[in-house]
Amino acid sequence: MAEENENTTTAPLRNGSTTTAPLWNDTTAPVAARVDALVAAMTLAEKTAQLYGVWVGASDAGDEVAPHQHDMEEAVDLDALLPTGLGQLTRPFGTVPVDPALGALSLARTQTRIAAGNRFGIPALAHDECLAGFSAWGATAYPVPLSWGATFDPD
Repeated sequence: MAEENENTTTAPLRNGSTTTAPLWNDTTAPVAARVDALVAAMTLAEKTAQLYGVWVGASDAGDEVAPHQHDMEEAVDLDALLPTGLGQLTRPFGTVPVDPALGALSLARTQTRIAAGNRFGIPALAHDECLAGFSAWGATAYPVPLSWGATFDPD
């Protein structure tokens, strides 16, 4: 059994024995202590990886959202990024219409893959452009501040 230290916690098992686990996985420990233990255990590369985001699945087949968006981009090798972790997934539903249930299933599978690929099990944040609501097929579109300004009528 591993020796207990400030980054581990001991928990009782049903059979009367105990087990030692990382403190950051102990949901009964104070959040600050969990965060401190996790950050202390991470390498600099793992911390830096949490600041990195990728647009997995962006197509270079000419169906881009913005002109020339792929001109300076290299293909992303997601598997190469997984050991140190990944901070963010950009546009996880992509840029073409996707059934929301299928998009959510695909995102869940990707998150499982990311969490399983790094030693702390940290998934990535999912990021999408959403000023007017979630940018996905069938999602509700809300008025944006620029549109509100266009409705002003002093009379």
